[in-house]
Amino acid sequence: MLSDLIAKAPQGPASSWLSSQGHRIVIAVGAGFCYLVTVALNVMQWQSGRPLSSVGDAAYEVVVILGFLFLWLLISHAFRERQAAPLKIFWTTLFVGLLLIVIARLVVGITTPSGVQTNPSTLGFEYGTGVPLTLATVVKMNLLSLFKVAFAFFVLLRFRDLVLFKRTKRSLRNWYLMIGLMAAGSLSAFVKDPSTDSSALQIVALVPAGILMTISAFRVSWIVFLSFREKAAGLALSMLLLSVLAVALGSDQLLPGADAYVRHYSYPLELFTDLAIGFGILYCVTSFLFLLFHLPTTSDFQKKAGEVTAMHALTNLVSQVFDSDKLFFTITATPVEAGNAEKAWLAVADPRSGSLKPRIASAFNITSSKIEGCVDLHALYEELDSRRQPVLVNEIPADHRFQVRPGDALGSLLMVPLIARNEMLGGLFVTRDVTHGFEKDDIETISVYAAQAAIAIENAQLFEERVEKERLSRELDIAREVQRKLLPQHVPVISGLTIAASSVSAHEVGGDYYDFLKLDDNRMAFIIADVSGKGTSAAFYMAELQGVFRSVSRMTSSPAEFLDHANSALASALERHVFISVIYGIINSEEERLVIARGGHCPAAMINLNGDARFIRTRGLGLGLDRSGLFRQSLVEEHIDLEPGDVFVLYTDGVVESRDTEGTEYGYERLLDSIREYRHEDAPELHKSLLSDLNEFLNATDYDDDLSLVVLKWHGMPVPGISKNQSASTVKRSVTSEPVKQEMQSD
Repeated sequence: MLSDLIAKAPQGPASSWLSSQGHRIVIAVGAGFCYLVTVALNVMQWQSGRPLSSVGDAAYEVVVILGFLFLWLLISHAFRERQAAPLKIFWTTLFVGLLLIVIARLVVGITTPSGVQTNPSTLGFEYGTGVPLTLATVVKMNLLSLFKVAFAFFVLLRFRDLVLFKRTKRSLRNWYLMIGLMAAGSLSAFVKDPSTDSSALQIVALVPAGILMTISAFRVSWIVFLSFREKAAGLALSMLLLSVLAVALGSDQLLPGADAYVRHYSYPLELFTDLAIGFGILYCVTSFLFLLFHLPTTSDFQKKAGEVTAMHALTNLVSQVFDSDKLFFTITATPVEAGNAEKAWLAVADPRSGSLKPRIASAFNITSSKIEGCVDLHALYEELDSRRQPVLVNEIPADHRFQVRPGDALGSLLMVPLIARNEMLGGLFVTRDVTHGFEKDDIETISVYAAQAAIAIENAQLFEERVEKERLSRELDIAREVQRKLLPQHVPVISGLTIAASSVSAHEVGGDYYDFLKLDDNRMAFIIADVSGKGTSAAFYMAELQGVFRSVSRMTSSPAEFLDHANSALASALERHVFISVIYGIINSEEERLVIARGGHCPAAMINLNGDARFIRTRGLGLGLDRSGLFRQSLVEEHIDLEPGDVFVLYTDGVVESRDTEGTEYGYERLLDSIREYRHEDAPELHKSLLSDLNEFLNATDYDDDLSLVVLKWHGMPVPGISKNQSASTVKRSVTSEPVKQEMQSD
């Protein structure tokens, strides 16, 4: 896990150039070539028994440094592409160090084969040993130098990932400055006799390098992210690696003369190698000390890290999770998984369910039945609701609201309310197995959880409400379209009669209904009705009435009989508090007669050509008000002989009971006056004029109640000699921009 946190080193120009496979091959070939050249020069020196000239010595050092610079680039690039966790860095470095020590010990044991002649010279003695230079010495010198320098590079570049963990500009600058000063101090010994004292330039370069090495050695912030087991393992690994690095730095008992071999191979390279391994030793020491000091605080840090992780997960949940069960489980599990509690449960009270008694929405590490058996949840929830702040019960066994038996791991309880918009959505209950188990920081942390959880629950509820609202809206759209199709899509063509009708629902759907049905060539039935109430239930009853009208109208020629049949058919379907007011009539164009019956509906308005107006107030009960013979006995039919110019206006109470901004009703008298004023117009124009007058009175086109308006105008039978098609106009129908408003015209 921690390896993902280790940042990659910046990709400089050299690293970018090495990103190509071909370029890496070129660098590898260059490193191998330089190394072989140095081996060849050492063999030539052994064969000749003479030292190189000053120019040759300088060229030799350049080739050595160039070759190992190529090796540094290759190893550095490889480690940039393979990030590792801290403990892996320690144990891989330990393994490589042990392996190279074993190989180096075998190399140190190499002796010159019998019969091979050595060529001693002034420079042909191993430093500090007085032993003549032999072919075995040349082999050991080249191999040991390669192994030690490669291991030093390995140590330095592996520890680079640890030093630059959680890097800053300063730490990055210090690292590269340290490497630069180490290289500068080493190069100050270029072609210098290693037996001489260090120069002032070396000291000037190496002292600042040592200071920066110490500063970088204290970059151990990766330690705080380790678990207790990882820290314990890190202690052991750092001690073992410290021993291996000490051996690699120089041990005459295990690797006799190893330092002298590398020093004779290249004094600047030997200085850089010792500095690199020395830094490794210093870093192992500081790592060991910091691991030791941080070991007791591991659980506290992991607890805080768990809190941060849990809070981050819960914060994401606020905007992403809308599954109530999953949300409740996450809210309950969060404080336990973060280490703030051993058990937890969430209680919510949903007023929409019709009960204020809290229910357990989710539980973690404890069952709901266990909670209900030993906890008075209702009493705890009431206290939490009244106080609206965290409540702490330090000793559960001593509280009368708990029935704790031996073996029940319930010591202390913390209750935190979930409040959003000043409304308590629920309560989060967390427990510890010991009494007085919650500290101040636990209460603060869990309170933050609760605040986030309340937001998450509120968002989930809003989302569910929105989904439900959209679902209902779609269903109402369907219902509105169905209801629109229940209203007549065309009207019968009756000679001498013009018709106009419209209906507007106060809501998406309504309970107003009108319809027309041609019974034969000369007779047409019409109906207008109003279901008590509004909305979808009224619309359903309106649909039932439409079925009755279509099926029963052809069975009888008497409006009163029709209403009696309709009342019987709807009696079982209508609820007790629901009734339907209705007017039903039949126009006979051949006999020029209108028969009409009214069942508790607004009286139809009638006006003749001379302006004589009245309301047709025949007696009758609304459908559903009586389910006995009283309904039929209450009905009275009215027979009206038609005269040219007679106008009949049918309407629902939404017309006459509409109120203006001051609360004044439109009323029956104003309706009658408006009909009288526009009586000379045909039905379509009269219909429009009546609606315009109503809208002008209301100063609006939105209505508080369902509104239906039907206008019938009798023009008289066709004059002989004039065709029927000329006397009867073509049916017209128009629908307003609102889907629930429909207007039809026929002349």
